[in-house]
Amino acid sequence: MRKRISIIVAMIVLALLMAVPALALSPGTARVTGEALRFRAGPSLDAEVLGWADKGTVVEILEDLGEWCRVCWDGEVGYMSSQYLEQLTVNESEDEDEPEPQPEPEPEPEPEPEPEPEPQPEPEPEPEPEPEPESEPEPEPQPEPEPEPEPGQEDEKPAKEDEGEYPCTGVLTGNAVRFRAGPDLEADVYDFFDSGRRVNVLGQEGDWYKVEASGKTGYLYAQYVRLLEKQENAALPEMGDLAQSVIQLAEASLGVRYSYGGASPDGFDCSGLVYYCFLSSGVKLNRTASGQYTQGVYVEKDELEPGDLVFFVSPGTWSIGHVGIYIGDGEFIHASTGSHEVVVSELDGSYWVTNYYGARRITG
Repeated sequence: MRKRISIIVAMIVLALLMAVPALALSPGTARVTGEALRFRAGPSLDAEVLGWADKGTVVEILEDLGEWCRVCWDGEVGYMSSQYLEQLTVNESEDEDEPEPQPEPEPEPEPEPEPEPEPQPEPEPEPEPEPEPESEPEPEPQPEPEPEPEPGQEDEKPAKEDEGEYPCTGVLTGNAVRFRAGPDLEADVYDFFDSGRRVNVLGQEGDWYKVEASGKTGYLYAQYVRLLEKQENAALPEMGDLAQSVIQLAEASLGVRYSYGGASPDGFDCSGLVYYCFLSSGVKLNRTASGQYTQGVYVEKDELEPGDLVFFVSPGTWSIGHVGIYIGDGEFIHASTGSHEVVVSELDGSYWVTNYYGARRITG
């Protein structure tokens, strides 16, 4: 009798063990264990694919739903297959550079990574991660402010020949030029601008240009601003309405602070800036850099036109980690983790040349 009872008990225990489900994933960080894992809008294979995450990508688990997990990746909430997510320990999580979702593959198209670079890498998950997780270089040391002329000493006063050409684009010719609240040397200083920065010039008041920059309207001493001629300003030649609108919005955002997951004038990450400029121009793009690379048409580097999107990989990987908006003349605007704000950089900079991935043209 006892032997029979022991057998029954053993069978019950075995049945219970077989019925216990796989260890559930807890809220926290997890790593993608497969290649090109789809990041979906819902917990279903029929749900829209928002992007693809590469093996090793780190995501934030918000909730375990069994076969699916609700996760946050690059500032966006969606769903990934639980089968391809591996829980990270506290120590492992601390070793990760940036909170960037990197899901596991479902046998489907290959994903596109998301970078966030600059001439002296430093991570970002835009991210661009970008987070859009994204890497970039350390910011260059800030130059000492360039002294403004004392009253009565402003000899060079660049006057605009055609007063009817405003608004137009101006380029700073000095470093640490003060951006003031009014056309006066005693007015409050909003910020300091360096040589090469572009601003939207609204008009001229005496020796000062009234400009728009960093989301504010203020004044720059005219001696340190060069107004672009029509030919130069049209290095964006046969630019369509969409490209023109996107570039104007991007230039108006120069100086806005970098904010991981940000997509508004209060702060941008790399893909957030692109998303905002296109959405404000009437075109809705995916929110992540890797997702944005799946839209539009591919463009060769030597055929870039103003308004095209340029993509970069995170150093040492083949995953897209950063995105910017090409503005012509070999320059692009992007939200930089290294500079901690929206800036203009040159495509032929060594960091950008090394990590260049490709370009896409959005046609609306």
